[in-house]
Amino acid sequence: MSNPFSPNECAKCGACTAVCPVYQFTGRETLTARGRLHLLATLTASDAGGQRELTEIFSKCLLCGACSAVCPRGIDIPSLLIEARSGLPQVTGFSSFTKYLAQQVLARPALLSTLSKGARALGLFPETLPADSGLRLSLTEPLLDLSPSVTELKKGVPADTVVSSAQALYFSGCLAQHLAPAIGLAAEIVLDRLCGYQLLVPEQQGCCGLAAKSAGDLAQAKDLARRTISQFSSEEVGELPVFTTCASCYSSLKGYPDLLADEPLWQQRALSFAARVCEFSSFVLEHALPSAMASFRHDLPPQTIVYHDPCHLRFAKITRPPRELLRHVPGLTCLELPHGPQCCGQGGLFHIAHSDLSRKIAKPLVEDFLSTGAPLVVSSCSGCIMQWQKSLLALGSKTQATHLALLLAQRLMV
Repeated sequence: MSNPFSPNECAKCGACTAVCPVYQFTGRETLTARGRLHLLATLTASDAGGQRELTEIFSKCLLCGACSAVCPRGIDIPSLLIEARSGLPQVTGFSSFTKYLAQQVLARPALLSTLSKGARALGLFPETLPADSGLRLSLTEPLLDLSPSVTELKKGVPADTVVSSAQALYFSGCLAQHLAPAIGLAAEIVLDRLCGYQLLVPEQQGCCGLAAKSAGDLAQAKDLARRTISQFSSEEVGELPVFTTCASCYSSLKGYPDLLADEPLWQQRALSFAARVCEFSSFVLEHALPSAMASFRHDLPPQTIVYHDPCHLRFAKITRPPRELLRHVPGLTCLELPHGPQCCGQGGLFHIAHSDLSRKIAKPLVEDFLSTGAPLVVSSCSGCIMQWQKSLLALGSKTQATHLALLLAQRLMV
């Protein structure tokens, strides 16, 4: 992974301090992009070996991209921090065994699937786990309220549905593949009904590698990237578009060319692959058939929602497509947050390694949402949805969080 930027390019202007969620709640200059880049510019090998504080400083970042979005010099700050975590073993974030374990599970789809099925079979979702269990909060409760269910979705699909002529490959991501399969089925319904596309799902696909990359394990991230590129670039599938319903996976897949920049042959394959990667709402809006957009149900009660912008889409300037889709749904009112879009504090594995800070970052966002009175928050990022579910439960709220594909599918079902 190569980076055209250097920590020395930082102008020390402080624009990053106004937008950094971590700084807003800690007030620590060392936890701003400016502070971290200053450390990177002056750090020596002996410093890295002798200062355990660096572990906290470099791991306590959400990698949300807010700092880069306002940087007057356009420095790719998250990439520099990932390189720092990779080059300094003390600061990769593996000081948290829970975080390390989560990363390893995400990298092994068969293991994740087995753990998920085993936990459900043993009744661990969620009654037998303590209320303050990190596993319960991170993997179980956020998934319980996703609605509609697979069974409900299948009941709503007409038996005489015609197979669509156009096709796209589906990269489901870990959540939709192993823990919330209703998201994938909802995506199939939406693409079939609105766009005339059939989703093809390659078997045994794995993690996109974002967790490994964020933790600084570039070797594992590259291995996952090469595996994904190979699986979605076989002769059988040709140059079909690669569709994903997870904003974080979308960002990760699009970033493969940079991740594999030091491997020329693989980078060329990554460039071709990344050009085929499509984000859910953008793809649906671009390929929607004009007549099909009128097929949303008119017989359902009015519903008010708030759409949450995942950071991976917000800073990629993908904010209009999801709202445009929602505007086509009869009876649906989409409200905006009083203080605008905000990071939810999930940050991949950040919420495991720094759970207290993650909760503090999420709290004002959730309170902002609750002030709207809307009974539902909708997003298109697996991590964000999990964080919303956990945060709403922590505040004792009965309001729900769901995926955009699920909401649209429910409004299309007959």
